[in-house]
Amino acid sequence: MHITYAPEDGDRQEWDFDPDRVRSSLAEMIERKYGETWDQFCVGVQSGNMRARRVLLWHLLRLEHPALRYEDVPDFYASEVKVQYSVAELNEFRDRLQKMHLPENQRDMAMAALDVEMTSAMEREEGKAPSATSDPTGG
Repeated sequence: MHITYAPEDGDRQEWDFDPDRVRSSLAEMIERKYGETWDQFCVGVQSGNMRARRVLLWHLLRLEHPALRYEDVPDFYASEVKVQYSVAELNEFRDRLQKMHLPENQRDMAMAALDVEMTSAMEREEGKAPSATSDPTGG
């Protein structure tokens, strides 16, 4: 996933973040700050959970500033942190989400957010490579 932090009064920062390439010690710290499991944290980031995104921003900023405390993460506007996924990553999230033991309403909300993001990711990826036909169904 690609994370962009663009505060109104500061410099834009960007990271590529692969949740499968986080050391267990760091993942455990993230779980403690978020208060849920690693998979729930990943789904929270994807579905727009602000606490999850704040914890993610804290983690990413700590990679450059190891002494940064969670309490010192800037109080950002929701629009200042953007998370973008590839279609492949979103399909993996869908599989994880279906296997998780969540209340039905929480799963439905996460799936709805996933569907919106999937549409955007497909549009972004189609824009990168010319389509063989103008009909997205291939017909």
